[in-house]
Amino acid sequence: MVQQRLPAVNGDDGAWGDILNQFLSKEHYNTGADNAANGGHKTITVQAGANGAGTAPLKFTSGSLMTTPEAGAVEFLTDKLYYTTTAPTRMTVAAYPASTGATGDVYYRSSTGGLTVLPVGSDTYVLTLASGLPTWAPAAGGGSGLTQAQILARQSIGF
Repeated sequence: MVQQRLPAVNGDDGAWGDILNQFLSKEHYNTGADNAANGGHKTITVQAGANGAGTAPLKFTSGSLMTTPEAGAVEFLTDKLYYTTTAPTRMTVAAYPASTGATGDVYYRSSTGGLTVLPVGSDTYVLTLASGLPTWAPAAGGGSGLTQAQILARQSIGF
């Protein structure tokens, strides 16, 4: 079986190189020749974190975005996470708070590019636009003024 550990100090006499190479080869690329392709990660296994501060398995520090988007890049700047497509086009990862909100809430893009919540409206209201922004309003024009449930109930008794 291939060793999955670092060599032990004051132990592993004569096997340090083999154990170290096996350990590094688990997740690092090696062409077998001296070239720049060596050393990069071929796979990454991220272990689970714990519930204490500083134990997240993956953490980004806010910084500046790259001047030119680079395909495959992941960046983090001031509460926004970005990834870049092969186009290359920098995309913002849209997310909403996991601890707030209600069933039926609608999220839309704000003028700053972030997500903004529009709380769920009343049962008889429809989604419309007011000054270019989504909003809930009473249904208007052309309809019977009845809810879908009322219409179905009338249809079932022959109205």
